[in-house]
Amino acid sequence: MLHVDGELSGVIHSESIVVIGKNGNLKGELQADKIVVNGYFEGQIEANSLEILSGGVVNGDIIIQKISIENGGRFNGTSRIKEGTIKLIENNNEE
Repeated sequence: MLHVDGELSGVIHSESIVVIGKNGNLKGELQADKIVVNGYFEGQIEANSLEILSGGVVNGDIIIQKISIENGGRFNGTSRIKEGTIKLIENNNEE
């Protein structure tokens, strides 16, 4: 689990949980299994689950399977439903 409780800009890719704490301010690209926002996020999110708590703000584009927004939480941007895992199998017969 990664817990952000300060200012951070950049790209974060995690196979676990990322929590943006009450004093957290994250800008950039964030990919994780689960994301919990109680601070501020601006940018692009891709996750299986996103929770925006009552003190959380998300500005940007999200691709998610499940979303939860508590009273007082704010989301401003676009959202798309994340599809299941797609595997590409290429048949490369050289004759």
